[in-house]
Amino acid sequence: GRSANWATTDSLCLSILAPILDDKPRQLATVAAWTRSRSLWVRRAAAVALVPLARHGKALDEAYRVAAALREDREDLIHKATGWLLREAGKTDPARLERFLLAQGPRLPRTALRYAIERFPAARRRRLLVQTSGRR
Repeated sequence: GRSANWATTDSLCLSILAPILDDKPRQLATVAAWTRSRSLWVRRAAAVALVPLARHGKALDEAYRVAAALREDREDLIHKATGWLLREAGKTDPARLERFLLAQGPRLPRTALRYAIERFPAARRRRLLVQTSGRR
């Protein structure tokens, strides 16, 4: 109930929550539970709080669990946060990101997919878009 927009949520996640999670990884299970919150901002926090860790190859298992849990969310701001989290996770292990995207297939929101593949070469992006489109 303390955040009412994406900017406040993201700021709190990046400056406060991420350092706490880095220092106390046992708290990651709490963050994963946020994916089931009724609050858009709490669900977004579940993904955004993991972005700095994923960027450095930390908490990748949790990052992919959160991304999978948020896959069915209907909110565009959640799709964007999920894609951002996946893109950062892919910076340290692009093969794992690609395996995740292929496994999730057409169930992954297109916005999340497009954010996740931004750093891939153009030909690889096109191939992933086709392979995950559901028109196989």
